[in-house]
Amino acid sequence: MRKTNKRKVSAFLAVVLAGVLSACGEQEPDPERVASWREDYCWDLSTWQRITHDPPVKGYGNEPVLTAAAVISAAKVIDREHLDHEGSHILHDTVEAVSHNDRDAEKRVSEYCAEVGFETLMKYDWAE
Repeated sequence: MRKTNKRKVSAFLAVVLAGVLSACGEQEPDPERVASWREDYCWDLSTWQRITHDPPVKGYGNEPVLTAAAVISAAKVIDREHLDHEGSHILHDTVEAVSHNDRDAEKRVSEYCAEVGFETLMKYDWAE
């Protein structure tokens, strides 16, 4: 009976050790998921830009608030997955742009989208 308990303990420890080791070697996210997260972020940002900066259109209602929440939520994913560029603070800049109408922050996040291949979604060409 004692050997059975030792085997169970050994098997349990092996599973725990395997779990710990796999957590230590963090894997890079799938490139397709990365592209999808970036596209979602840039799409939400462009939607927010259009609703915020275009002349009022009937039916917007709470859409500016909802799109602001969506773009901040998407920025959290980019931040969590460390997909912003070195020296970039995508979540902070997004919050500043969306919540405080910071045009410099909006320019930085728009440039991020252009750099990752979604420049056509952006409302403004900041190179002007």
